[in-house]
Amino acid sequence: MSNYKKRYSAIDWSVKMTFEPQLVENTTSVRSELSMPMVSMDYKAYECPVTGKTIEGRAAHQENLKRTNCRLLEPGEKESNVRDAAVASESENRRRDAAIDGIVDAVANEYYS
Repeated sequence: MSNYKKRYSAIDWSVKMTFEPQLVENTTSVRSELSMPMVSMDYKAYECPVTGKTIEGRAAHQENLKRTNCRLLEPGEKESNVRDAAVASESENRRRDAAIDGIVDAVANEYYS
């Protein structure tokens, strides 16, 4: 038997407990003086970068993502991709420079030998 069941069965339910109601002052909202729900606006029309079609609204946006087999970018994903591309480009430049240096050395050694 679990601790919860042991403790629950040990409660004396014959004792009546009374609680005094507490008065709560009406306080204004800290965030805003307006007491209305937030309304989510529909997406503005945009041109799909994959198909070139105009997409209007949230439902069309979701359908377009499914149709084109795309997804939304996560926060920071674009910056991460740019940073990774810069590192890859730098690595590619070093590899290319090393290859060129090797070719120049081989030609120089052949010419001056």
